[in-house]
Amino acid sequence: MKDRTTLALTGVALALAGVAWWQGGPELALSGLAQGGKTLLSVVPLLIAAFLTAGLVQALVTREIVARWLGAEAGWRGIALACLGGALIPGGPYVYYPIAGALLQTGASLGVLVAFVTAKNLWSVTRLPMEFALLGSHLTLIRMGVTLAVPPLLGILAEMLFGQRVEQIRKAVAP
Repeated sequence: MKDRTTLALTGVALALAGVAWWQGGPELALSGLAQGGKTLLSVVPLLIAAFLTAGLVQALVTREIVARWLGAEAGWRGIALACLGGALIPGGPYVYYPIAGALLQTGASLGVLVAFVTAKNLWSVTRLPMEFALLGSHLTLIRMGVTLAVPPLLGILAEMLFGQRVEQIRKAVAP
């Protein structure tokens, strides 16, 4: 599965490089590649820290602990903890996806992972000061109220519909 993703993204990059070459010649194509390289270099330290954190989570948190608190047996408590963790964890996708991957590999349920990622995207506490400042309290509170039930409901729904496939998913994304 990961090989298909890499192949697809490589194909997209090559197609975009071709379009850039066609529209602006080698200068435009090289400019785009250089910009991509600069972006990569700017996020490498963050990626290293995120993946080291994910590895340490896997090393320090035993499968038994994850199964007890975040596994399928944890039920609604696991989903509630995942929602809380997603809301509180700082950083963007470079931080929380490696952690979600580590939790998946150490035994977290599918519902927990869906709730964690959804809560991170909808309930992020670290984003609230900027949201209040730029969008105002009225719109921010409406958005929060409308999305309040989404992460736990999606976690429960994912567990009910696809929870039995979590081992397949683990094998498909195993390093």
